[in-house]
Amino acid sequence: MSPTTHSQTTSGEDEFVTIIGGDAEEIGQVFRDQGLAAKDFTIVHRIGRHRIAMAPGQDDMSALVGALLGGRLVAATYARRPR
Repeated sequence: MSPTTHSQTTSGEDEFVTIIGGDAEEIGQVFRDQGLAAKDFTIVHRIGRHRIAMAPGQDDMSALVGALLGGRLVAATYARRPR
């Protein structure tokens, strides 16, 4: 399972994509499948274990994500700088 979130940006702003999965191999596959390297995305930091902290009132979403991944949460964030 590898849900992906996309930020909407206007011209001149950084854009970020965070890929969440069970391991680095899943994340790398999603990165390749979406052609993110060809779209000038680069990794912000190494792929690793992450903890999701939700804003107040969003506790149900945090529990849902945790349950879906069975406690195996690995994520990587990629960025594209404005051209």
